[in-house]
Amino acid sequence: MSHSRSSLTSFIDEVAQPFLAQHPTPSLAELLQWKPKNTPWSRVRKAQTRLSGMQRRTQRIDGLELCYLQGGNPNKPTVVLIHGFGANKENWLLLGRLLTRYYQVVIPDVPGYGESEFNPHKDYRLVLQAQRLSELLASITPEPLHLVGNSLGGATAAVWAAHHPQQVLSLTLMNSAGLRGHRPTRFETQLQQGKNPLIPKSYREVAQLFKLATHRHRRLFSALLTPILYEDFKHRSLVNHRLFSDAIVVDEGLVSILQGIQCPTLVIWGEKDAILDVSCTEIILEQLPHAASKIIPNVGHLPMLEAPVQCAQALKQFWRRQ
Repeated sequence: MSHSRSSLTSFIDEVAQPFLAQHPTPSLAELLQWKPKNTPWSRVRKAQTRLSGMQRRTQRIDGLELCYLQGGNPNKPTVVLIHGFGANKENWLLLGRLLTRYYQVVIPDVPGYGESEFNPHKDYRLVLQAQRLSELLASITPEPLHLVGNSLGGATAAVWAAHHPQQVLSLTLMNSAGLRGHRPTRFETQLQQGKNPLIPKSYREVAQLFKLATHRHRRLFSALLTPILYEDFKHRSLVNHRLFSDAIVVDEGLVSILQGIQCPTLVIWGEKDAILDVSCTEIILEQLPHAASKIIPNVGHLPMLEAPVQCAQALKQFWRRQ
């Protein structure tokens, strides 16, 4: 067995499954009781959207109402920015604003997250999430796209690029989920102990999450974002538990998916990522020898928040070469 394949199986079997073994997926009856709630984050989100200059839009796909932001130059190629687990489209606004002069930018809330509808009767495996997003973008533009995905959004983007190659101009994997690096991270260790820091349920756990997910200015991010997002994280913990359970159901190994990707690919990673180790970059490049890579020093799991200018420069240089 190759190191890459063992990295995939070890992440699911040795890291994710121990958490689910101690914390079974919420029942359908529990999830049917859950409803979206107006929280302080709901109000801040509206203000962010107004300040971004982007338009908030919705579209019904596969029986789910999906919410997305759209802006920029409609006569230029379209860039799609896909957030990770437990996150939302607003994670991309700092970076998105640096791209709208040169591109049309579409930022969706992935089905089940943010303002996109969660229906407990639906399945949220990666292959189905990629299909839904593909259909959403097909309804927006017939032209091929530049895909950018962070964390679980990177894995989703990879599935999208492999399954719908005619729709994709390029792929960027930013601290992408799916494979385990050479060194265990704090996140992986906590999962093995039956704790999932990505599903916080208290103010303290939310503050710790931001310190874990970021490196540059992590104390500032934690101090600023925890009061705004704590209530939303707590309210969504049941839903996020279910979404995590679905996300690790693998229909097709990421190794075979990566090997099937033919479009130009860029791998971006924060050097100080404490969730997915930077050594994941080497493993991905083994499967994508044609890919370019950029390691950003002193940045954690969320480069688009921690270093938006560096990310924008790397992306624009990469796209100009296509």
